[in-house]
Amino acid sequence: MRNLKAFALGSIAFGVLAYAGAAALAVGAQAAGRSLVVGLGPLVVVSVERETSAAVTTFGPGLLALAIFGGCVNVAAARLLQRRAGGRGDGVG
Repeated sequence: MRNLKAFALGSIAFGVLAYAGAAALAVGAQAAGRSLVVGLGPLVVVSVERETSAAVTTFGPGLLALAIFGGCVNVAAARLLQRRAGGRGDGVG
């Protein structure tokens, strides 16, 4: 159960931060009047395409991949901290 909580909290936190970063990049690209594609290999995180009269912004499945990665990193960190605490999860004496 502890691993599930760590994964859920890490995924949510990392997903929100990734979305905020992608949104900031998209706003910057739109303000500069440029096209932008940010991706993780074949997975697009954010894409800003400039057309004649408008900009089209797309948030892709790369955001989900980043959130899952953040959850996994959080689980690993939680396990490391638990081992350093002597294996006790309650933190008492």
